[in-house]
Amino acid sequence: MTPSAPIRKRVVLGLVGLAAVCGAWAAAPGPAAFEAARPVSVAITVRPVPLDTKNPAQATVGSLAYLGGLHVMSDAEGFGGYSGLRVLPDGRLLAISDRGHWLAVRPVEANGRLVGLRDGMRGPLLDEAGAPLAAPDYDAEGLEVVQGPAGGLSMLVSFERNHRIWRYSAPIEAVPVSAGAEPQTEAAQGHPAQAKGLTAALRQPPQRLAGWLEDWPGGLPGNGGIEAMAVRGDGAALLLAEDTSMGRFRRSGDAPWSMVKYQGVPDFKPTDAVFLPVKGRHLALVLSRHFSLMDGVAATLELVDLDTVGSDGSLAGKLLARLAPPLSVDNMEALAVAPRGDGWDVYVMADNNQNPLQRTLLLKFALPAAAVPAPVGGK
Repeated sequence: MTPSAPIRKRVVLGLVGLAAVCGAWAAAPGPAAFEAARPVSVAITVRPVPLDTKNPAQATVGSLAYLGGLHVMSDAEGFGGYSGLRVLPDGRLLAISDRGHWLAVRPVEANGRLVGLRDGMRGPLLDEAGAPLAAPDYDAEGLEVVQGPAGGLSMLVSFERNHRIWRYSAPIEAVPVSAGAEPQTEAAQGHPAQAKGLTAALRQPPQRLAGWLEDWPGGLPGNGGIEAMAVRGDGAALLLAEDTSMGRFRRSGDAPWSMVKYQGVPDFKPTDAVFLPVKGRHLALVLSRHFSLMDGVAATLELVDLDTVGSDGSLAGKLLARLAPPLSVDNMEALAVAPRGDGWDVYVMADNNQNPLQRTLLLKFALPAAAVPAPVGGK
């Protein structure tokens, strides 16, 4: 599809920003505003966006129903660059930026539709010594939130360039048993309650996960590392490298890793993945993106059944939706899901490369359970 003139103009003008995808990243601001490890409140403004910029009445794309979208903005220094997204147990959204900070916000909804965000908080991602990360080590790309059977909460973060996966863990007693909200903002409480919040894990020095990336066949490209990372509480995990679409998968924490080759839509690169909570199955959603001067930006969402990996490691997906102009789309890099009565809420977020000509979009969709095929063999 040939983009409209405004979209083509944005594509051309935004080429410098999109070059960050290809490695032109060093000039973007780092986490200088987060010298203190404690989180701070952040003022956020939003502007609603339609699914289709030419047909605002359009309410579906592929298998997804549109439940509202926002252009998210803030005057806070370094805001943007969000590459990983998850839903916390209390309903807030947690995002990580490839400039070394995290952001937590609470969705505001009306009749199930996303209409705003409140209670914005952010803080720095810490290094193993407990200090805020600095360039070039702050390039965070993938995020996972794992709640253990005993109640402890861990945040897994994958990084590019200096390829690694770090686990940020909170003490069990720091995680509320209920899904009740934290105080309005932890920053407003004078910080004594920080250790009791759901984001407490991100205020602890991380530990490197050994055996996940060190023996990756052929190594990982500098700017093409693990962007898509999905991990379950039982240890099942899927890792996909952006530039090569090579990955590895394991069915549980004590199972061996198997190499996989993700065969998504041609010319699209995986940028995030998340497990669907379906009992007895290993199902994941994979978000991928594409950019070209002719077509601009586009994104796809596919469903993959990890129980059907081919003998050669091939992993194919079922296309659920494709976002391309004139639909609202940007550099879509982050993905999250939450159960709903008849399926799942799906959130997709854009990395604006901290370029004023690009947007931090946050889109919400409904994925019906009927869109998920039955297991192969009907079991």
